[in-house]
Amino acid sequence: MSNSTRLLLAILCMVCFSSSSSRAGRLWWDGSRDAEKAAPGKLLSDNEGYWGECVLTGVDYRYETPPDSPADIWKEDRARFGRRLLDGRPSGNWWIPVGLAGRPLTVEFDFKRSCAFSEIDLCTRSRKVSIKAECRANEQDSWRTIFERSRDDSPDRAFHRVPLPDRPWGRHLRLSVEAQGTTYLDEVMVWGDAEISVQTPEALKPTAPTPVVAEIAFQSVTGIAKTAFSDGQFWGWQRGIGTAAKLPAVWSQAPAWDSITDRPLLPSARKVARQVRLTMARNETESLALVLTNTSMVKPVSGEVRLEPFRKIGGGGSVRLKGEIRAGGAIGSRHFGVNIGPLFSADNLPGGSLMLKYLTNGASIKDFPRLTLPPAGSAVLWLSATSEGAKPGLYEARAAFNGSLLKVRAEVLNVTLPRPFVWLQTWSGTTSMFPFVYTDRAAREVRYKQSLGVTVWGGLPVSGSEAALARQTGRTIHHVYGLPSEYVNRGYNNQIKPQDITAKDEQAIAEYIRALVKQAKGLGLTYNDWYGELWDEPGGANSPLYGALAKSIRKTDPKVRIFCNPSFWIGNGCAGDEIIHSVMGGWYKECVDVSVPLHLLLRDRPKSFALFNAPRFVRAFYTVSTQSAKSESAAQVELYRRMAWDAYEKGWNGWGFYSYYAPRGNPWSDFDEDWFENLPDYLMVYPGPRGPIPTRHSEAVREGWEDYRLLSLLRQRGPRAELEAILKAYRAGELPAALRLRALKAAARP
Repeated sequence: MSNSTRLLLAILCMVCFSSSSSRAGRLWWDGSRDAEKAAPGKLLSDNEGYWGECVLTGVDYRYETPPDSPADIWKEDRARFGRRLLDGRPSGNWWIPVGLAGRPLTVEFDFKRSCAFSEIDLCTRSRKVSIKAECRANEQDSWRTIFERSRDDSPDRAFHRVPLPDRPWGRHLRLSVEAQGTTYLDEVMVWGDAEISVQTPEALKPTAPTPVVAEIAFQSVTGIAKTAFSDGQFWGWQRGIGTAAKLPAVWSQAPAWDSITDRPLLPSARKVARQVRLTMARNETESLALVLTNTSMVKPVSGEVRLEPFRKIGGGGSVRLKGEIRAGGAIGSRHFGVNIGPLFSADNLPGGSLMLKYLTNGASIKDFPRLTLPPAGSAVLWLSATSEGAKPGLYEARAAFNGSLLKVRAEVLNVTLPRPFVWLQTWSGTTSMFPFVYTDRAAREVRYKQSLGVTVWGGLPVSGSEAALARQTGRTIHHVYGLPSEYVNRGYNNQIKPQDITAKDEQAIAEYIRALVKQAKGLGLTYNDWYGELWDEPGGANSPLYGALAKSIRKTDPKVRIFCNPSFWIGNGCAGDEIIHSVMGGWYKECVDVSVPLHLLLRDRPKSFALFNAPRFVRAFYTVSTQSAKSESAAQVELYRRMAWDAYEKGWNGWGFYSYYAPRGNPWSDFDEDWFENLPDYLMVYPGPRGPIPTRHSEAVREGWEDYRLLSLLRQRGPRAELEAILKAYRAGELPAALRLRALKAAARP
């Protein structure tokens, strides 16, 4: 490598080291913290789970002596290499590390290009280890030592960071680690910068490869075949929009809650937009889907998307109305093709290389708010306006792209939405990043979930938990297990019968409940702030046991709230009305305070519905739905809004779904095998370097919650006849978006 190349890499590495990703410090996976505001460099080692800037080097590695305690294999398949040192898993089940006894565990990494190394990090459950790191430019060169530390000088920890302030360069890196007895190595991360050129391109390996498009055919959004059109179609469209064709790009409005990319994004002259409108209450968020379309099929057009601050028409004090524009990413899925999924904000973009790997339109949006529209191509954008006690009246802002302007007019009506208590559960945690997160991430995660109306949090609000953070800023209800884990496991697997419960079992359950009540009271919780689940989705076989154990809890402390979410799957369908009612009819009404049946159990089952509809603390339902959240169909997007309408129409105060964020493996890839083969990702948000990246599905949850609040306001204030007419129209199939506008205007009447 030339001296000039080495100098360039060193400069790039220093720039990366010094640039600030956030005002927050870093919290590493092992709990250690530091005040640094950026990563130690770009990630060079392709570890999954890191969403910041990286160079996809295509690194591979080999061992001088292959580990065997355990070996580096895929699960238990000795014929397949495991790549465990780069899989993004620093701890877990027995198969996670590799191990070697009696000698150093030595690994040689080949980064396929010249790199400037700024830091090496390794995870090892061996804790106290000696470390020696060497590098070289090519296989003909000798190894040169760049770091060495003895086991006696090693701190006792599972995470070892090795800064390399001299930023040595090389293509190959050799790492030797040795502990007393067996040396375990879980994960290795290498940071710095690397050469990218025509001769050494990044190993992108796109998750959903984009097709080769002939010069006489185009796609509005790269990779979404449904948006394809011919040059002749574009030529006709260009002529049909008249003088708008002289602009570098034109704006149009797309359906926010319907399919967007099921056709070419070529708006007719009538639909080329110069102004869009929003109507909203004084304390809510409303959104629009927008499209920018390049008017040239010969050359790309680039520019920055800007949204000016809202101003109140006619003046009138501070403007408590904020706007934001996000860019839609096109992401592939196993079963639904390529669709618009993640909605990116400028301050939470994954690394540019990852955008190119996981998104078919990554090249267009990776530098957002700067966009590059390919010839005849389009970008889907998401505009949101949030009112925070804004005064009633008209507001205006302008969106701009390369000289193309769009006026955004928002009418705020004299309506303030109430905040009735609802039970809104998502059965999952929040997004994360490995090997570190910024220390403000938890606050961002909680803030977004709460903006959707989510009230249920897993676990009691102990210090440092997201549940505690949520409780500081809003109404929460805490979901915990109401039994010792032994009984949870045995009950779920139907390994115990009601008649098998002994006096000793009763005593163990009673002691557990008393301790739980004491802990909850110590945290300032009332009985209405938490509840106990026995186990998930009881069905026909284990429901009698659920009832018996629920009665045991009732006997210990009748004030403890008990949760139940019956599913009753039999074969490939739900059990019939008679079966459900006969199995649960006795104990369910007596013992269950938080009733959350599977939504399918409410259809055409009058006896069961009467059971679930009986008065209690929470009457709710749940669906298992987000395995389909990568679909762009209107039915799937709208589902999360309709849940709130379905609950309100029944007179219930809760709903939930699985799941907000529960990926099986890499959340950005729907094609990875991981340890969960052939299972979908149950997620509706994606992980960014700073926090959650929403989708239209997650935004629809908020829409539903705000609709529920609006309908509750109508019930409080009247007119009742209008409310009943709106609910009747909903039952007849009218769309929630139109009914919401009707309800909002009714609520605004004097």
